[in-house]
Amino acid sequence: MDKQLDFYEVNTDYIAYLRKFDSKVPHMDYSETSKHDKFMCGIVLSVNGHDYFAPISSFAIQQRTNMVIKNEKGKPVSSIRFSFMIPIPSDVATVKSIKNEPSPEYRRLLDLELRFCRKNANAIRRMAKHIYNTIVNGKDPSMAKNCCDFVKLESACAKYHIPCKNEK
Repeated sequence: MDKQLDFYEVNTDYIAYLRKFDSKVPHMDYSETSKHDKFMCGIVLSVNGHDYFAPISSFAIQQRTNMVIKNEKGKPVSSIRFSFMIPIPSDVATVKSIKNEPSPEYRRLLDLELRFCRKNANAIRRMAKHIYNTIVNGKDPSMAKNCCDFVKLESACAKYHIPCKNEK
């Protein structure tokens, strides 16, 4: 059985490392422009020994490579961006603590988004797999222009080591 989807915060050093290999890797630190950093939904796909996580974005327009998250009334509020999903080792991701968010409005939004993701977990995983396979197998070059290079990122992920990891 697949593990339940959750939201994760990802180590910014790891994100910076991946961005050296692919500039499409999303920035996660939004402290300069927003009260909230970007976070990921995971695990949306497990392939080749890698667990993939996809960013949640305020972008709420349906495209081929995302899934729009809607509220109870069917109004779009955000999306899961599969074009920017990345492989993440478990030791650089921590479950996002929604209950510790200071803003009640933001907590409600996160709860809504997480409920949507969990309710639609099978569709999310199918879409992640479809987009991954389409890109990796070169089936849609125009789509690939707007997606991370999954193969390159898997190679980089496999070589990543957190400095001083054994000193904890």
